[in-house]
Amino acid sequence: MKVLSKLALAAVVLLLFAGLLYGHTKKPWPVPAAAKARKNPVAATAESLATGAKLFQRNCAVCHGETGDGKGPWQNILTTQPSDFADAHMMAEHTDGELFWKISTGREQMPAFEKKLSEQKRWQLVNYLRTFARSKGKK
Repeated sequence: MKVLSKLALAAVVLLLFAGLLYGHTKKPWPVPAAAKARKNPVAATAESLATGAKLFQRNCAVCHGETGDGKGPWQNILTTQPSDFADAHMMAEHTDGELFWKISTGREQMPAFEKKLSEQKRWQLVNYLRTFARSKGKK
C-alpha cells in the first residue's frame, strides 16, 4: 500500500507541475482588426517617452521587468508569461494599435488600464515600450 501511495503522490505532483508549466506559457491574444489598424496620435517626443517611462515603472515593471524583458519580480507567480518588449522581432510584429488595445483591455492577470490611465497616457506608454527593443541592440 505504501508503494501505491507514493506512486499516487508522485503522479499528483507531476500533474500539478505539468499544469504549472502549461499555464506559464505565452497564449495567443487576438486583437480586433480595427484596433490593429489604429494609429498612434502621440508623437514619441522626449516628454512623451519620459512620461511613458514613469508609467511603466509604476504600473508594468513588476511583471514585465525593469528592462521590459518579461522578467519582473512577479513573473514566476503569473499563469501567463509577461511579454518581452526587448524582443525586437516580437515588437516589430505588433502595431501601436495592438499594444494600445492590449494595455487598454488587459486579460487574465494583466489589468485593463482603460479606466486607470487616460488615452494619451496609454499612447505614451506604447511609445515607451518601443524603446526597449531599440535599446537592446545598443548595449
